[in-house]
Amino acid sequence: MKKIILVLLFVMPFASFAQKGGETENPDIYAERASVRFDNGDDKGAVALLKKGAKLGSAKCCNYLGDYYNEQEDYKAAAKYYTQAGDAEGRFSLGSLYLVGSLGKQTDADMMHGLDLVRSAEREDYRDAIYVMARLFDAGAAPYVEQNYDSAIFMLNRLVAKEDPYALFAMAGYYETGSGVPKDSLEAMRYLERAGAAGLSDGYAYLGDYYRHGLTNLTPDSTRAFLLYQQAAAVGEDNANGLFAVAVCYLQGIGTRMDSLKAIPYLQDAVDAGSAAAAGVLGDFYNYGRAGVKPDGDTALMLYQLASQGDDPRGDYMMGAYLYERGAYDNAMGFLQSAINHGSVDAAVLYAQALFAGNGVERNPEQAVEILRQTAPLDPSGQSRYLLGLASRNGVGMPKDEQLAFRYMDTAASMGNTSAMMGLGQFYVNSTVVPQDTVKAVEWYERAAAAGSTRAMMLLAGSYRQGRTAPRNPQRAFELYRMAADQGNLDALCRVGLCHELAEGTDKDLRRAYACYSEAAERGSAWGMRLLADCYAQGLYVEYDMQQAAEWFQRAAEAGDVQSCYVLGQLYLNGEGVKKNKKEARRWLQVAADAGHQQAADLLKTL
Repeated sequence: MKKIILVLLFVMPFASFAQKGGETENPDIYAERASVRFDNGDDKGAVALLKKGAKLGSAKCCNYLGDYYNEQEDYKAAAKYYTQAGDAEGRFSLGSLYLVGSLGKQTDADMMHGLDLVRSAEREDYRDAIYVMARLFDAGAAPYVEQNYDSAIFMLNRLVAKEDPYALFAMAGYYETGSGVPKDSLEAMRYLERAGAAGLSDGYAYLGDYYRHGLTNLTPDSTRAFLLYQQAAAVGEDNANGLFAVAVCYLQGIGTRMDSLKAIPYLQDAVDAGSAAAAGVLGDFYNYGRAGVKPDGDTALMLYQLASQGDDPRGDYMMGAYLYERGAYDNAMGFLQSAINHGSVDAAVLYAQALFAGNGVERNPEQAVEILRQTAPLDPSGQSRYLLGLASRNGVGMPKDEQLAFRYMDTAASMGNTSAMMGLGQFYVNSTVVPQDTVKAVEWYERAAAAGSTRAMMLLAGSYRQGRTAPRNPQRAFELYRMAADQGNLDALCRVGLCHELAEGTDKDLRRAYACYSEAAERGSAWGMRLLADCYAQGLYVEYDMQQAAEWFQRAAEAGDVQSCYVLGQLYLNGEGVKKNKKEARRWLQVAADAGHQQAADLLKTL
């Protein structure tokens, strides 16, 4: 059980002995037995054991009871047992209840009483009380405690003498800022290293930041930073920052080779350790199916919620963006607005997009343009300028001006915005601002693809495959489809399968084609389901099996694939792989016809 207090606690056992039946007995044993009961969910039995130990004089049992009732928000009962404990821990815990307002009404008398109790525990060298007094002197709590760095440092040094990791870490902060001591970054680094060696993960993690970013005039040393982050990840229980830092190194190639697969377990462990930032990043893996992770919307949503509820400043934005992408516009707006209130430029840009479309808000292109003009200087992604380019090219929310649009796109592209790169490519395909130049258009599409845009990869691959804009090049088309598939694009995965099936840009390989279709289908691609159904219907790589084919056509139809609706209607009509059922045949043919499938409409007329 965790105590609700001002700082992290290190509980010091207090031995209490009582005489019973002429024998010496340690009543603290009841606390150990109670802990087992709590772990097994038997709170009632645990409390009974603690009360028995308390009657026998165990301060440990009294404090344990106080903690229990504190968590139950029964503060009077908690106070009773803290008082009964009669030791420094009990006085500190009781004083904390007064200081945070759980007891009394936070009057001057209440606050002074709480402070006196904490000071009493501090004078008995109780670790947590020393921490609290150091923090009170550091921040000041007028009129009860005046800010005094000297006193704060005096308190911390009492713990530093014992190599207390948190005190060492705190002293690093004083030397880094020059508060109460001469500013000395090298001394700060020494304290951080001592804190890490004493078991505090953040000591190594923060020291890693010094080397990664080249702080205090250090020459940046990413290899040294990576090693320190690894040490941070391996030290102690509160190692969320270290775990996340190692993951970031693998994701960005800092001090090691870029390897998303190695980053994933570190991200998961960081999430389990409480890192909101790691939750947001891992959420993207499940949301977009990156690095071979199977897309899972429920898991992505859970992770984004953890990021939103935690200390990650981008959490609300990611939650809002996730909901927005799935059409839950009304729900998305609340998260986006919260993110905007916390200064999120990304959220403001997405909100502007909503205003253009009228998604979740009343359509207002003029307001959207004004927001984008305000965010453009603050937006390193270039997305604001890209959207302004679209607005000016189409005359939405501002006068139509292709020259201005081109300038916006050009600036955004130079900032690495892949959508703007594609926009420039479109200018060279069809615009009066610049001469038509398909070579330059393809160059911009290639830049966008190289920068990781799956949309550019798919557009360019289609162009190379069909010989539009780009010269026909099946091999390059296959490479681009494979790149997009590696980033989780299921349509690209299906295309890779088709390339293997039809020997377009690669060798004919029905086994690989089937594997691609199967993976895409299992990951929810309706097209992949239809292609897999075709394999069974035609006996491609697998044995001919119309029943299996019908099952996959059914799943594809239910997932919205129009062609599968038409085929499924025929199967029910002819009794292939399913029992003949004219009613079901009509139903699926009608679904296809309503979606614009002419053959389905023609077949319906004959029934």
